[in-house]
Amino acid sequence: MLTGSRSSCRGSSPDTRARPIPGTGGSPRFLEDVGGLARENNLALLNLAASLLGRGESYVEVGSFKGLSLIAAMLGNAGDFVGIDDFSLGGGNRRRLDANLRRYGLAGHTILEGDAFTLLRQGALGARRVGVYYYDAAHDYRSQMRGLRLIEPYLADDALLIVDDTDWNQVARDAGLPRGAAAGRAPRDA
Repeated sequence: MLTGSRSSCRGSSPDTRARPIPGTGGSPRFLEDVGGLARENNLALLNLAASLLGRGESYVEVGSFKGLSLIAAMLGNAGDFVGIDDFSLGGGNRRRLDANLRRYGLAGHTILEGDAFTLLRQGALGARRVGVYYYDAAHDYRSQMRGLRLIEPYLADDALLIVDDTDWNQVARDAGLPRGAAAGRAPRDA
């Protein structure tokens, strides 16, 4: 359940189509131009979440890769945006991330380069209050939990936490869940 300013969805209707991300013309070409692994519905969620940041809150993501999710969050939104990545995943690097952000005319963001766990533990976010946290880095249960524990001191009271790929079987296995449980399906042997 969402609380505070994030709980009211003015103009909501039973239509479940995602709203187009501002500045993309609603085109899937945006995904092709930047490159990355996120899907359009995830990007629309991040954009909407960032549009609901409270005064003085920040959007922080771990796992910026080529910048697709950070760009999606920033387009049409004002605020403090932070991307954290060590650029260890092949195909992504700081130069490419910066070029993609420039392509969409985005400024006013902070990129923290290095191991997210070390950076968070060392206080790299300073006095920021995180209103939206998106974790899309190491895709195993222990890393996802570690990312949640380390961001906790920075969270605003009604922060929204989004963790990508929790439905992967390896995450369920690491968590000790039965096969298929991470995707919300009943285990096969149930």
